[in-house]
Amino acid sequence: MRAAAVLAVALSASVAHGQVRVATYNVVGLRGNQTALRTVLSSMHTDDRPGFAVPVGLFVFVEVRNSDIVALDGIVADSAPPGVTYSRATFTSTSTEDSASGAKALYYRSDWFSEVPGTHANIATGGSRNTDRWTLRLNGYTGAGSTFVVYGSHLKASTGSSNVAERESGVLAIRANADAFGPGAQVMYMGDMNFYTSTEPGYQAFVAPGNAMAVDPYGDGNWNTAASAVVHTQSPRTIVADGLVGGGMDDRFDFILPSAALADGAGFSLIPGTCRAFGNDGNHYNLAINAGSNSYYPGQSSRSNALANALHDAADHIPVLLEMRMPAWCVATLGSYPTRVVQGASGVTVPVRVTNDAPGDFTVGIDPLGYSAAGSGVLSGSGSGTAPLSPAVATVNLPVNTATVGLRTGTATVTSANQGVQNPTTALGVSVRVVRPSNPSFSIGADVNETTVDFLDAVAGGEAIEESVAVANSGFGTDQSLLNVDGVTVTPGPFSLVGIEGGSNVGGGAASVTFALDPAGLTPGEYLAIATIVTRDESIPGSGTASIQATLRAVVAPGSGAGPADLNGDGIVDGADLGLLLSSWGVPGIGDLNANGITDGVDLGLLLANWS
Repeated sequence: MRAAAVLAVALSASVAHGQVRVATYNVVGLRGNQTALRTVLSSMHTDDRPGFAVPVGLFVFVEVRNSDIVALDGIVADSAPPGVTYSRATFTSTSTEDSASGAKALYYRSDWFSEVPGTHANIATGGSRNTDRWTLRLNGYTGAGSTFVVYGSHLKASTGSSNVAERESGVLAIRANADAFGPGAQVMYMGDMNFYTSTEPGYQAFVAPGNAMAVDPYGDGNWNTAASAVVHTQSPRTIVADGLVGGGMDDRFDFILPSAALADGAGFSLIPGTCRAFGNDGNHYNLAINAGSNSYYPGQSSRSNALANALHDAADHIPVLLEMRMPAWCVATLGSYPTRVVQGASGVTVPVRVTNDAPGDFTVGIDPLGYSAAGSGVLSGSGSGTAPLSPAVATVNLPVNTATVGLRTGTATVTSANQGVQNPTTALGVSVRVVRPSNPSFSIGADVNETTVDFLDAVAGGEAIEESVAVANSGFGTDQSLLNVDGVTVTPGPFSLVGIEGGSNVGGGAASVTFALDPAGLTPGEYLAIATIVTRDESIPGSGTASIQATLRAVVAPGSGAGPADLNGDGIVDGADLGLLLSSWGVPGIGDLNANGITDGVDLGLLLANWS
């Protein structure tokens, strides 16, 4: 993940881990105790009631007057965890709103969000109050699912048919504005709505079908009974003081209602089960929230009671929190793959690596990244799955077509249909050169697989003689493998391998293989051996071996002995020498004493003339 800290390993995998914490809070013009207010905000960042803690990503404050805004800036900043900074979105408050309790203020984590310039609007919604509309963008994301709209509202208070009608009129104005964004509008309705029951026309107007239909995280059942005390947000007090009303916890006035597009479990969306009235343990119906003992944090009474005391003193509402999952962020790269392969090589693949690199602190708070990868051109095949969070990766190995020689190109295309995903399509170019096998030859310019190596001037009992033969990669070019001389074997006899020079990765040149003949102890005569030279292609997929053969030949002449007629060099000219002469009769063999190219009667006469 792109976040600096990954904390999911310390948490139960069975618990949904939030990514963006959203909060709304009526701060009643900062008339409450501001030290307590700071404590409440700080506690919101560390709230681990859902099983994890993450700093608030987005606040909507209600009842903020022009004269309050600078102080509220400081309270938000002072309460923030180290390293977390907030920006205030466009803030407007008319004198009419100020006199009617104030406007709405939105603060957002500047590392995660940006306000879209020029999109703020004020919508008249009754009670001398406007509903503020802001558009935010997830930093780094560029797709249509990366923006969402927040409506901050404070609807007309109190019971009575005229007030109920005024609330409904305000909601209809909000819905008309939100529905104009079209199907799938990503909207959050937040603030102090003052609804007394789920049957109120205003509430029903929020959840009515349409482009920006609201979804109540609690469901749309009755909430104004003791059995639903856990959702109530007013009042955490039973006493009236400093402009804060009492009455105890018996009303659900404060709401966060995402639109259907933000509650569908895809992309940027609500994590079910995470909406909560902060600090409400459900055991204080018609009571002050700090009456007796509070158990908001089960088994942590001192922590729960400290929070309840701060909520009691800070305002006459308590905040509402919920968690939002971040959209997936698709990062696709190519792993290491061979850029040269031998024609016909099998099992050659290009690894396509896919990871979910969405920003955040908690793994399950990121939309799981579904992906598919497919090859074209030199690549074929496909694969799909769910990519893990970075740094882990999923890998799809796409086969390489090695049938055709030449520079072959292709594309690995990775796509994701996730809602709001960053990088929904990534095309990765691939280039592979398919080469012919190397071609060992005794000639650079021709395909010569057999040759004869003659050892001249060999004399029985004389000095060793060396001869070399060139081994080329015949026909070498860009589309042919380099050649390596892997080994040489020589059939038994007087010949041996001396060594190989330049036998690695032979291209347009040639290697040299040297053999030796040792005439010591040899009798005059012709000697033959077969040298098999084994070669292989360069070390790339599909590499194979080949071999060529050289015939090693030597005619060993007599030593000094009793003269040229002493063919076997034993110091006398006798029947043994006559036998050697007759063995080469008619050819230029050992018996050709006069070196005229043939063994004949003249040579016989020379031998008899020297008979011992």
